[in-house]
Amino acid sequence: MSSPSRIGSLLTKSSFWRMREEASSAALLLGLGVLLLVAALSLYLSWQTANRNAQAGEANEVRVASLELLNAVRAEEIAAKNFIISGDEASLSEHARAEAALEDRLADLAALATRSKRYLGVVEVLRDRLAGRAQRFQGAVTGRRASGIDFAYNTAFNRANEASLDEVERLLNEIAGSATIKQELNLSDSESGRWWLAAASVASFLLSAALCIGALFGLRRRVNLLKASERVLSAFNTQLEMSVRQRTAELETAKAEIQREKDRAEALLADLNHRVGNSLQIVSSLLGMHGARIESQEAREILESVRGCVHAIASAQRRVRLTGSNDLVEVNHFLDSLLQDLRSALGGDDRVTISLSADEVVAPSHDAVSMGVIVTEAINNAIKHAGKGPVEIKVTLAGDRDKKPLRLTVEDDGAGFEEGSANKGGLGSQITEALSASLRANVSRDHVQPTGPRRGTRIQLDFGKDALAA
Repeated sequence: MSSPSRIGSLLTKSSFWRMREEASSAALLLGLGVLLLVAALSLYLSWQTANRNAQAGEANEVRVASLELLNAVRAEEIAAKNFIISGDEASLSEHARAEAALEDRLADLAALATRSKRYLGVVEVLRDRLAGRAQRFQGAVTGRRASGIDFAYNTAFNRANEASLDEVERLLNEIAGSATIKQELNLSDSESGRWWLAAASVASFLLSAALCIGALFGLRRRVNLLKASERVLSAFNTQLEMSVRQRTAELETAKAEIQREKDRAEALLADLNHRVGNSLQIVSSLLGMHGARIESQEAREILESVRGCVHAIASAQRRVRLTGSNDLVEVNHFLDSLLQDLRSALGGDDRVTISLSADEVVAPSHDAVSMGVIVTEAINNAIKHAGKGPVEIKVTLAGDRDKKPLRLTVEDDGAGFEEGSANKGGLGSQITEALSASLRANVSRDHVQPTGPRRGTRIQLDFGKDALAA
């Protein structure tokens, strides 16, 4: 080969290798650029994935902390109700422990909220509501000590306490729900970044695979951590449910014991009323025996009037039947039973007819007894002055204290009283006046018919708004 040809060949080869080297350098530079770009992208994706995982972890911590605080609030509520129902002072120490645990859980949630710069406003509202609940419980302790078991049925306290508990539960559920959503979004973003990382160039496959494997291992570790947290939370919820069932059973037992004691007290009180009535009946019989031996007609009439009053009080006392409230009597049923006694005492006297028309009225037992004595005195007086002719006596109890005035009326169709005798001050009239004053009622006496041989007599009691107050 001639020299020019060799030179041309060398130049050609030199240009080829130079071009190949330049192309390789360019490709290397391009590959390095792509590798750096992929590395930067991978680094950014890795950082973003780690950041999302961290945020998901923080969201999970907030969720767990909010659920733990909710459980602590429920445990404190159970301890508070245990004291309010049982009244056991020893249970206050259990409530204090529950309240201390509640404050610790609230502090944990507040620390997480401060770190994540979220839920600070909600945490402050929770702190205020829980402080209000603590203050309300202190008032409940004082009320329970003062009022006893009746405080457990305090409608205003129970309504305020349930409203506060519902609001606290709602706020905590909102925090838990928001944290759960944030956690799921972060995990979703992390998964998307992982797939973007897997879709990088083939040249950075090993790096992308390593990052994907690292992300997978991290994600698996997070999932395992979440599963472990869920198992712990499930065990805690199971324990809490068992505690709630146990407390519920204890509350039911205490409630049944209270009901038994209440029934026993009502039975003893009913027996006491019956015994008092029997004792007064014995006194009435003794007065009758002594009255039969008195020669003075005036003294005998006075003693007989006193005996009739004692008999009326005895009959009324035996007929007292308390309702489910503390010391209240259904006056309509009470008067019906009392009139049955009076009919039996007449011994089948066909000339006397006694009827009752009564609305449903509830009054304290002492007021019911006073009304029974007034009715008995009016009926005995009507029978006494009826002579030998027939007499019809009507007893009416109408109205109520809320909608219309209450009125008690006893009227008969006898001869009626003589004009000018209404204010003579007999013992029966004095008793009626005194008992009417104690009942805060206005008493009046007038004729049923304005004229005629049988004008009749009407005894009427008009009660004010504050009458028959428990």
